[in-house]
Amino acid sequence: MDNHPTLTPRRVQTREKLMDAAVSLFAEKGVLGASVEEICERAEFTRGAFYSNFASKDELCLAVMNRQAERDLAAAARTVAGLVDDMTAPTSLDELIERAVGVFLATQPRDPEDLVVSMELRLYGVRNPKLREPLLALTDEVAAELGGIMAQALTRERARMTVPMSQAIDLLHAVYVHSGITALLNGLEPDDESRRRQLTVLLRSLVTVD
Repeated sequence: MDNHPTLTPRRVQTREKLMDAAVSLFAEKGVLGASVEEICERAEFTRGAFYSNFASKDELCLAVMNRQAERDLAAAARTVAGLVDDMTAPTSLDELIERAVGVFLATQPRDPEDLVVSMELRLYGVRNPKLREPLLALTDEVAAELGGIMAQALTRERARMTVPMSQAIDLLHAVYVHSGITALLNGLEPDDESRRRQLTVLLRSLVTVD
C-alpha cells in the first residue's frame, strides 16, 4: 500500500475528491460504465487534473482499493487497541468470539455503496488481466495483516483457529459479503446485527481454546 508521503496537501485533496467521485460513479454504473470524463465532472476537475494525479482509470482503481485497505486495517488496529485493557481479565469463549467478530467487522465496508464498489472492483479485476496481479497482491497483503491482528487477539486468550487463518478470513468474508448482497437484492439495508450473529456462529466452529 502506497501512502504517497511526498504529495502536497492540495494534491492529496484533489486525489481524494477524484476517488470519492469514482466511488460514487462505480456504485451507480460499475467501473466499465464510468468514464474518466464523468469522474472529472462529478469531482469538478478537468481531465488535466485527473491525468496529473492518475496515469489511467486502472491506476485510479488501485488507489481506491489501497485507500479502503488502509482505512480497514487502521480500523481493525483501533478495535484491537480498544480491547487490550479488557483482555487482562479471564475471558469466556463466547466473549473471545465476540471480540474477534468485532475486529473483523471493523475491517469491512459498512456503507452499502462501499460494499457494491468493492464487488465492482473485484469484477473489474476479473475482466482486466492487467489489474489482477496488483489486486491479488493487495488482497493477500490485507489478509495477512488482518490475520496477524486477529491472531494477536486470539493468542492473548490462549485460543487459536482450527483452520489456517487465511482460510478463516476467506470464510468470514464470504458470509459477510453474501449477507450484504442478499439484503440489497431484497431492497433492504444490510443488517450488522444479523451479520454479527452469522459470523459468531461461524467463528464458534473455527475457534478453540488451548
